[in-house]
Amino acid sequence: METAYAQALWQLIQRGTAPKKAVEQLHENLQQKGRAALMPRIARAFARIAERDHGKNGITLTVAHEKDERSAKHAVKNTLDELKAAAKDVTVKIDPSLIGGWRLEGRETLVDASWKKSLLLIYNRATQ
Repeated sequence: METAYAQALWQLIQRGTAPKKAVEQLHENLQQKGRAALMPRIARAFARIAERDHGKNGITLTVAHEKDERSAKHAVKNTLDELKAAAKDVTVKIDPSLIGGWRLEGRETLVDASWKKSLLLIYNRATQ
């Protein structure tokens, strides 16, 4: 039941309703029906929906070190243009296992310019 309410709330917000107004309307509706106790479960279901949507539509730039972030953002500009995404929509993560370079993933695209990939390729060729 809470999933259905959460999906309805998600659709309202996606169609342009202000999030605060949509939540207030939902809360009023639930209070009128005596189901206000569902609000915490609806919130958790909404968070799952938002996370799933971010996984599908979000873009993540993974860098090895904080200092590499600026150069990586500059390097991915063309790819972001192809994906029709703005630089502000990119989530940056730090992954020390990359050693150097960067990885851009999201919207069914993966661009791997990390040193880890190259080093693993060299290692695999040398050990075979």
